[in-house]
Amino acid sequence: MEKLTEFFGGAIGLALLGSFIVGEIYWIWMSIQLGSFFMFFIGIAGPTMLFTAPVGAWSFFFGIPNWVINFFL
Repeated sequence: MEKLTEFFGGAIGLALLGSFIVGEIYWIWMSIQLGSFFMFFIGIAGPTMLFTAPVGAWSFFFGIPNWVINFFL
């Protein structure tokens, strides 16, 4: 049972890390497509990545939220 718990814990951790990476890359891609240097800057600026990566992952799977477009354009 302990091995099964470790396996699923590791799988969930890898899925979260993968979505974080995909979200950050997608955020950068969105900033380039929208032509927003400020959006690009906060996407690569250290601590703000903790905010931009989950929003980028959400955008990748469900579409760009209107507030992101309104805020950065």
